[in-house]
Amino acid sequence: AKHDLAFRLRRKVFDLFMREFKPTAESRVADFGVSTNRNHPVHYYFEELYPHKNRVTALGREGSFWYAEQFPGMSYVDCDLRSIPFPDNHFDFGLCSEVVEHAGSREEQRRLVHEVCRTCRNVIFTTPNKSFPMEVHTFVPFFHWLPGPQFRQMLGGLGMHYFASEEMLNPLDGQAFLSLFPRDRRNTLVKTPAKLPIKLMCVSKARNGA
Repeated sequence: AKHDLAFRLRRKVFDLFMREFKPTAESRVADFGVSTNRNHPVHYYFEELYPHKNRVTALGREGSFWYAEQFPGMSYVDCDLRSIPFPDNHFDFGLCSEVVEHAGSREEQRRLVHEVCRTCRNVIFTTPNKSFPMEVHTFVPFFHWLPGPQFRQMLGGLGMHYFASEEMLNPLDGQAFLSLFPRDRRNTLVKTPAKLPIKLMCVSKARNGA
């Protein structure tokens, strides 16, 4: 049930991608930061839903080579998103969903965002909203509003050692999220009906268009 709810939420991200970019059967598309987890479609929702799979390249650093097997025609490239082996503007459209909060320090997060933007003209980034009262990875309320060291110390005290390092979890609010993007692009936080959304979404477009 939890995964089904998450899939419905991520379906809204997919719908935004299709509505905002209107990709064609010829568009080069990238899914930046794919998961190795294949136990529910919520973890690979974009590949499940996108119609032109032969134009999709999935990128990640977890050895998720099964994507090309499960979705014939698409490609998988194993790499760190802070050093992507593609030329500038190689992709027309991209998605970087729930990745940047796992990239480490703000400077490392900025490196990742800039590298994704370098290789892709138009990208939608999503990340959990630090301003939301509950931290969505740990389901612990309010602790993520503490300064980083105290937050990680509290997680360690609760036995959540996997997330108790900056490299694994460094939440962002709207201001911090927008600060990561190249200033020579059009970067827009997506407004949602909720006054305090659980997820932040930013559409980043090259100023010279698609």
